[in-house]
Amino acid sequence: MLLDSEIRQAAQLMLRRHGVSAAVRAGFRAGVLMESGAVDASEIWVQIINAINQIRAEAREAYSALPVEAASEALPEADSEVA
Repeated sequence: MLLDSEIRQAAQLMLRRHGVSAAVRAGFRAGVLMESGAVDASEIWVQIINAINQIRAEAREAYSALPVEAASEALPEADSEVA
């Protein structure tokens, strides 16, 4: 079994490589492993999916906790001229 820190590292890597589709890709991998009989490996991928979802929830929570002024400052400014 992998350590929690290793699961989280794998989740972060999946998010960097695949962005919003990270959990779907990990789910596909878990399914393929389960169908092939590699139940233990499939369970690790399910843990990675849970970590991906946790990281995304933490990011949403951190962003929503920003004051309105700080959140609007984080957005790029739109050009006032239309091309």
